[in-house]
Formats: sequence, structure tokens, C-alpha cells
Amino acid sequence: MIPGSKVNLTVSVDSLLKLPEGAVFRESKDRAHIEAKQKGGVIYITGTCDSLQRQVEYYEALYHTARDALEQKQNELIQERQKRSDPLADPILIYVLGIVSGVLVTITFNLKKKEK
Repeated sequence: MIPGSKVNLTVSVDSLLKLPEGAVFRESKDRAHIEAKQKGGVIYITGTCDSLQRQVEYYEALYHTARDALEQKQNELIQERQKRSDPLADPILIYVLGIVSGVLVTITFNLKKKEK
């Protein structure tokens, strides 16, 4: 776990309202950063933390890895299902071929017996 980081910025509203366009008040400590600016009569305050960004990137990478592995497994299962036919089809086919070959052998054997 990445240790937390905290930063404070104290600015009077009057100072923010008198701030020229494009200028900002900034404060940083360790990985935490805060920024205050005024634009068109609206005060914007933005805070960021590098450690939080690293955590987000870590979990995003973990998510993408898991998602890709799941998609690959799903594709493998789909391909496996396509390769397999009905599980009873093979034994039934073998049984029918056995009966047909048995009948043919019997007929051939009987025909040869009659010829002799």
C-alpha cells in the first residue's frame, strides 16, 4: 500500500477573485498537489495525488489483464464446443457401422458357402 499524502492551501476568497486570468495558487507536498484559480467569476479547485494515480493505473492494468484472460478462455471454450459434436453421435455411428459390416460379412460368408 502506498502511504497517504496531504497538502493544505489557504487563500482568501478576495485574493482568488483579484487573481489575474490564467494565474493560479498552487501548493505541493510529497505526492499531493492542489491548485486554485479563478476564471470568469468562478473559482476552480483541483487536487491530485500521484500515489492515487499509481493505484488507479495498477488496478486498471489488473482489470485489463483479467478481462483479456477471460476473453481468451471464452474463445477457447467456444472453439472446443465447435470441435465437439453430439457426444452420443460417435458411439451410435460405430454401432451402426458394426451392424452393417456384420450383415455384409454374413451375406458374403453365406454366398461363398452356397457356391461351394
